Amino acid sequence: MLTRSGIGRAARTVVALGAATALTIGGTVTASAALPRVTGPTLAGTATPTSTKYTALNGGVTDGTYWYSVVSEHAKSGTKTYDSTQLIKTKLYAAKPTKVATFRIRSGHHTNLLGHGNDIAYNADTNRLLIPAWTNDDSVQGATQARAVRIVNPGTLAIEKTVTLPHTTTGLCYDAVNNRYAGGVLNQYYAYNSAFKETGKSAKLAMTGTGQGIDCDQSYVYVITSPKGAQKTNRIFVYTWAFKLVRTYEYASGSESEHLTHQRGTYYLGFNIGAGRLYRLDGFQFTVTYAKNGGTGSMAPTIVLYDRSTALRKNTFTRAGYTFAGWTAKRSSDDKTRYQNPKDTSKTGWYAAGHQPSGWKAYVYKNGATVLHTTTRGAVALTAVWRKA
Repeated sequence: MLTRSGIGRAARTVVALGAATALTIGGTVTASAALPRVTGPTLAGTATPTSTKYTALNGGVTDGTYWYSVVSEHAKSGTKTYDSTQLIKTKLYAAKPTKVATFRIRSGHHTNLLGHGNDIAYNADTNRLLIPAWTNDDSVQGATQARAVRIVNPGTLAIEKTVTLPHTTTGLCYDAVNNRYAGGVLNQYYAYNSAFKETGKSAKLAMTGTGQGIDCDQSYVYVITSPKGAQKTNRIFVYTWAFKLVRTYEYASGSESEHLTHQRGTYYLGFNIGAGRLYRLDGFQFTVTYAKNGGTGSMAPTIVLYDRSTALRKNTFTRAGYTFAGWTAKRSSDDKTRYQNPKDTSKTGWYAAGHQPSGWKAYVYKNGATVLHTTTRGAVALTAVWRKA
């Protein structure tokens, strides 16, 4: 939770997520944007510190197997408050942590090496966690503290080194497809290459609520904010890498969303409930991949914002002696393939292989077709269909 730059230390409302806290979505922000309900939530992790003093969830990230979360203790010393933190490693969907590392305030000058631990990025190429060391408490900070990022070994949870960014950073994310980062503070974000050289920046962005963490993939940068003032919901602002607003999502919960993270097309939101809980998001986004099935060439995946009509990539695979006929589709969330009744093509459905109705054939998506509801999460694997020329 951010509390500097005019954002006060907000009172935390702890409200359990239930059926009434559905994720809703709307188009590019307009007064008339529809907000239909979608499914969720599913509990994917519980942050369990070694002491009940650690009560405030902050940053977090997943590598697809584990959830790494930062939980803070707001310790009082006279009239001042200092953050101590624990970095907790928990296997996804498990109740007990795998490992916990404690980063207490250094005696004498009250500096916490992880700062507020407001966000975490995961670099899948180096297999390292990156945690901004910015802090919003009364700790003594060096001149570059607000720009410092701790590089952490996910196995040992030990800090290996520090990288200093060009700008103050409270949120940081990594795009493994293009080997680049995005980071900054609410309303001002920057794009960096793998060596943290600035390659672009946003204009002053008009976002409301309390600024929290960010996430990104090859197509989008996601900024999350939690309730503050007139904003009564958690929001996810979706931007292109040129920082143009694409869409805004809302999650109706009185609890604070603290970080957004994903792996392999499945997205999760960390909430300040108890010491912290992670919820899987359904109906938010999915990834479409393309398989050449004996052809040659390569095609980049397509990121689809759920319920937003998105065109599939035009086929660029080739296969000698064959003509491309379209795509069959299989989704990772339930391992089912889409089938169609050849006698009545209006009838389609998703079935496990061998369990489709008698006579039904795999549905074939046309080249450049659009999708919007193909799956609520994860990936859809499209496989090229070839016909003899």
